[in-house]
Amino acid sequence: MSDADTPETFGFDFAPDWARKSADEYVSRYQGKNYDERTGREERPRRDSQTRGDRRDDRRPRPPRRDNDGERRPRRDDGFKGRPRGPRSEQQGDAPRTQRPPRFERVQPLNADIRLLPNQKNLGVIIKTLQGTHTAFSMKKFVNLFLDNPQACLVRFEAKADTDTLFYSCKSCGFIALSEAEVAAHLAEHHLADYFDVTEEACEAPSGTYPCVAKCTLTGEWVGAPNHHSYRHRVAELAARTGRSEKDYLKTIEMCRDSESVEAWKQSVTTQTVYRKKVTLDEVPAPEAPAETPAEGDETPAEVAPAEDTRPTYNRDQAEAIFRRDILSTLITSGKHMVAPVPLAQNSPSVPLKLLVTKALRDEQRHPSSLLFALRGAFRHRKFELFRCNDAHGPEFVANVKPTPFTAENAVRELRAALDYVAAHPCCTRNELLTSLKAELADMDQSTLIRQVAFLFQRGHLLEFYNGIVALPETNPKFRKLPEESKKKPTEEKAEAPAPEVAPVAEAPASEAPVEVAETPVEAPTPVAETPVEEAPAPETAE
Repeated sequence: MSDADTPETFGFDFAPDWARKSADEYVSRYQGKNYDERTGREERPRRDSQTRGDRRDDRRPRPPRRDNDGERRPRRDDGFKGRPRGPRSEQQGDAPRTQRPPRFERVQPLNADIRLLPNQKNLGVIIKTLQGTHTAFSMKKFVNLFLDNPQACLVRFEAKADTDTLFYSCKSCGFIALSEAEVAAHLAEHHLADYFDVTEEACEAPSGTYPCVAKCTLTGEWVGAPNHHSYRHRVAELAARTGRSEKDYLKTIEMCRDSESVEAWKQSVTTQTVYRKKVTLDEVPAPEAPAETPAEGDETPAEVAPAEDTRPTYNRDQAEAIFRRDILSTLITSGKHMVAPVPLAQNSPSVPLKLLVTKALRDEQRHPSSLLFALRGAFRHRKFELFRCNDAHGPEFVANVKPTPFTAENAVRELRAALDYVAAHPCCTRNELLTSLKAELADMDQSTLIRQVAFLFQRGHLLEFYNGIVALPETNPKFRKLPEESKKKPTEEKAEAPAPEVAPVAEAPASEAPVEVAETPVEAPTPVAETPVEEAPAPETAE
């Protein structure tokens, strides 16, 4: 092909326009300029301080700033470098200023129903008190007794049918959580000693080379050498004791590299904790035949030394592994319905569970509903009488006597006088009633008069409330609070309630069933026989 046949002659030049032009034009454009090798940008001269000062002097001066009290605030032009910053708190430490506070995940509410129930043991004390008296007590006071002592209450959880929520509980103490792992951790920490005998035995000091040893700055105890096998377990033990995570606890220890500290640590670990599995009833060996009694004149046999314990020994990790493998699964129960003591539910590691219990207690303090409903069912099951005073929506009371109206037409004069006085003086006290009868019936024996009045209370012909107010057995008996009772503070009123105080219960056994409400109320844990009350002889009636 000749030069005439090349592609340039036909106009087939596909290079860009800037490549077709001469290079001299681009070289002359960038000659005499400096460029930064790192950024590739042209270096431009900066304005000096004198130029900046001249421009600042040309500006119009701004008026001075004033504080709220009118005083002049200093400006940077006056040499003020800004307000001094206060010392950083211990919580901030030396963290950089750009560090943001940690974000906490939002806890999802637990989709379950919850009810508060009285503990059987404490409910039995109240039932026994009601069976031994004819006085009417306020239901609100009984509810307040349980609300003031949450350790005497049980909480019942019931998951929704359309959810997969399950509750896990410890059979030994009633501990409750939302996951099996949390209950397993609780069992390994608190119930390992129930199945293993823990003893301290002497052992040899650690041998080997240890360049440093860790010491706890909070308690002053030796943690151990980082290259020793017990270091990890010791850190976890001390972190749990101080209530910190292992990551936070490692920041509180210091390393000692002198030989005296290493030797002191070696002397502190000359004893070790040994675990031996307890012998069950199935593993108890059969008793040996009794030895023959030596005949007279024979020498007294020497004392037999106690048999050496031949059970295998384990350390903490080995004992916990055996406990999780053989025993743990038999101590955990799960289900959609679960009952647990309130203190254990409040200390549960499951945050949604704790929030639900806290909300239920707060709502119950404002408007008692579930506890009141449970007490009604228990009292009705015991054949106690429930009635309201003053009107159909008045305060509710419970008594061990049924209000029964009495016809005083053919009664003796002392009974008729007592009924007439209460009818003429509603909401009078028992002392006022006896004082009036003694003045009106001065010729009558005082002991006989008191016995006749007691007959009216025993038969329900007169009602006596906890504060001494007496009322007739109407549909809604009359009731009022005494003046000194209204002036007292709520805390003092609850403290001086005539009902017995509820004894605190640390833990409720899981086998103890709660009081079911309305449908099938459960009886008290032990049947309490009614206290016999000596009844007064029937009053004489006129012919």
